Amino acid sequence: MASLQQLQYSTVATTNFHMPFYHSSTSSSTTASSPSTTRSSPKHMETRFALKTPTFLMSLVFLIQASLVSSFVLLCYYLAWSEERVEGIEFYPESIDPFLCSHLVYSDASEAADMSLWKEDDSYQRFNDLKKKNKNLKTLMGYGGWAFDNSRFTDMAEQQSTRTDFINAAIDFLRSHGFDGLDLDWRFPAFEDSPASDKGLFTLLVKELREAFEQEAQKSGKDRLLLTAPVAAKEQIISSAYEIPEISKHLDLISVMTYNFHGVNDKFTGHHSPLYPGSADYKYNSIEYMLTYWRDKGAPAEKLLVGFPAFGNTYKLSTSQNDLAVPVYGGGSPGPYTGKSGFLAYHEICAFLKDASLQNIYDQMVPYAVKGNEWLGYDDQKSFKTKAQWVKDNKFGGAMLWALDLDDYDGTHCKQGVYPLTNTLKSVLGI
Repeated sequence: MASLQQLQYSTVATTNFHMPFYHSSTSSSTTASSPSTTRSSPKHMETRFALKTPTFLMSLVFLIQASLVSSFVLLCYYLAWSEERVEGIEFYPESIDPFLCSHLVYSDASEAADMSLWKEDDSYQRFNDLKKKNKNLKTLMGYGGWAFDNSRFTDMAEQQSTRTDFINAAIDFLRSHGFDGLDLDWRFPAFEDSPASDKGLFTLLVKELREAFEQEAQKSGKDRLLLTAPVAAKEQIISSAYEIPEISKHLDLISVMTYNFHGVNDKFTGHHSPLYPGSADYKYNSIEYMLTYWRDKGAPAEKLLVGFPAFGNTYKLSTSQNDLAVPVYGGGSPGPYTGKSGFLAYHEICAFLKDASLQNIYDQMVPYAVKGNEWLGYDDQKSFKTKAQWVKDNKFGGAMLWALDLDDYDGTHCKQGVYPLTNTLKSVLGI
């Protein structure tokens, strides 16, 4: 396969790599079992390319190359704080296989709101050096995140002058450090402590970022910077936070965070990332429902990425019952490496499973496990494969993985090879 990789990333032929690879059709298939998405259909792959040379030999090389490039996206998060894990599980930019994902996001929610004040860090260069090995790889800088206070976004977005300052600083930072785009992670506009006006301000910010990126590309002669965003997968937040048709015009990719349908604050057991609605759960707590919702509200299917978790959620059971929707009283025991109650990385899950009772939620196509009084909802290679095939069958844009360091990246904990979950997505999506 090494020779195929070399051919795939040959620079002999020229393609428009500055734009994401999208499907040429945005139509949706239907079946009797579902009015809006396809649950089972023939394998489908479309490849989009532009021929730039008149010679037969060059054309032939390019045709072979194009046949090896996926029309789907696999966007993977690298968490900057993963370098600070306990000894033996540190994860660095050099730990990343540069051929694993089509897009990589460097996520660091600890920096200042003003990107011009961000301290220099050699990990930015080390991260972008991955493109020396894979010239098709796209890297993005994450801005915001779960630890980023909403008021910092509000203060930046509410005035034209502060938005312009932010946009100019973002462009300078991305260009000077070799990133290909910005991942805008506002959680969440016009929700909870974020004022209602932030809904329109988020739209305006996205619009002005895209326009500035286009203008900068025209002036510099460089490929346009990409603009992506992770978004909510709960109706209550979505209706409050987003003007979906408008933001969809300006974002290149929209990552739906379909892995927080349940959590340790719940009173009952439930899987955090089921594919389909279940008989023991609300219909809106599923990937199928939420991706259909985003699409039907105006987001093009080819821009929507399904969120895949390389982690599981654990609960302490309150009774002897141990199936779905049974009472719990908090999160399960912390993992030895992540150290957070109610949360296990996949490389920690494999140890949990060794002496556990393994079960499947057949109508939701995901597994769970029980050990003593602890309940674990998780994903494995089989559930990832099923979900990724669903992404393909329904012609969505691809997958988003949270996050690379949570997978068994060196293959020592699960004995399933390196990056077993991420490689499953790569294989099914043809990355």
